[in-house]
Amino acid sequence: MADALRRDRTLLFTAAIASLMTTASLGGLLLGNLYSQETSAWYVQCIGQDTVDLAVIVPSLLLSALFMRKGSRPALFVWLGTTLYTIYTFFIYCFSVHFNDLFLVYCAVLGLSVYAMITTMAAIDFSVLRSRFDEKKSGRLASTYLFALAVLFGLLWLREIIPPMFQNEVPQAVKETGLPTNPVHVLDLSIVLPGFIIASVLLKRKHPFGYLFVPAFLVFATLMDVTIGALVLMMKLRGMEAEYAMIGVFALLALATILIFVDLVKPATGSSVS
Repeated sequence: MADALRRDRTLLFTAAIASLMTTASLGGLLLGNLYSQETSAWYVQCIGQDTVDLAVIVPSLLLSALFMRKGSRPALFVWLGTTLYTIYTFFIYCFSVHFNDLFLVYCAVLGLSVYAMITTMAAIDFSVLRSRFDEKKSGRLASTYLFALAVLFGLLWLREIIPPMFQNEVPQAVKETGLPTNPVHVLDLSIVLPGFIIASVLLKRKHPFGYLFVPAFLVFATLMDVTIGALVLMMKLRGMEAEYAMIGVFALLALATILIFVDLVKPATGSSVS
């Protein structure tokens, strides 16, 4: 009974988040002046993010919550990863998009996502989480891959940041947004990439948190790859400087991440959420 109530609570949270996110996305896409204060580059990224949220994130949240309600353990990881992604993106909406008519909607999505994550994680029985994985799998591939992603993106962002610092200049990625700092740099370098590394180490040590967060972070990484590819395409279609080859690169990264996720969470027996 308690488990069913927890899943119902998560489903209700998710329905509210999805409804508000749909409102935010449609508002961004249909209200022409919503992002009027943004630079051209940041405007395109906002529109691209709205498109991804509406076409990918909202369905992912709803479907994963529904399958969680039916007892699917992989759906738990998909939901957690998608909710982490929602927290990440709406933190950017709240703090790095100029104040507009949907500000309170952004705040509501961010707050509901955080509390949905907290209440769902608080109900997870970590003592049996490890036992739901195939004992024959070490998780080494997934943990190594996630660690490599953290290093790769960390070096990529530092390459954008450090050379301009030595020249007493502002990084180009910051100039293009017209913001004080690039929120992606901030969130990735301070929270996300260290989280990838910590989760990968925990999985290698067979800690229950590793078995929870590595699959969730793999889902998060997949969604980020899809988003970056979509943003590159959007920029290219708007006549901005971008390379089509990058779309292929991130599509391959997304595919590789999905395959590693499936290999990790595919159980030897049973598939119920604990």
